[in-house]
Amino acid sequence: MDFPFAHRQRVRFGETDLQGVVYYANYLVYAEVGRVAYLRALGVEYARDLVAMGLDFTIGEARVRYRSPLRFDDEYDIKVRVGEIRHSSWSFEYAIDRADGAHCAEASTLQVMIERATGRAVRIPDDLRGVLGAKRT
Repeated sequence: MDFPFAHRQRVRFGETDLQGVVYYANYLVYAEVGRVAYLRALGVEYARDLVAMGLDFTIGEARVRYRSPLRFDDEYDIKVRVGEIRHSSWSFEYAIDRADGAHCAEASTLQVMIERATGRAVRIPDDLRGVLGAKRT
């Protein structure tokens, strides 16, 4: 399956460990960067489309599988696609690939739609469901 979206980044020194490779937890930060950029590219504005409606989402699950290291100053792409969409949650799938084509990691996150006031899971709004569904793999 293809990834319809890619966001280019460069590894910063502070993201690396003593071995000179990207510290493992930073791949989840990269997923967040890709997720926010992809939602923005889809026309979803966090303040307008979630917060103003009393909604938000939280991460219910995150997974990363490491394949090849990223190192300081490497350029890489965070590729994102929509996975499964359920009643109150949906998944994003990610491929993190060096600009030279090396596949470095794959990841996934499960977003759970919540009501901001209570923190309880709620149904994904129809507008957001439509946007996500149109990009579903």
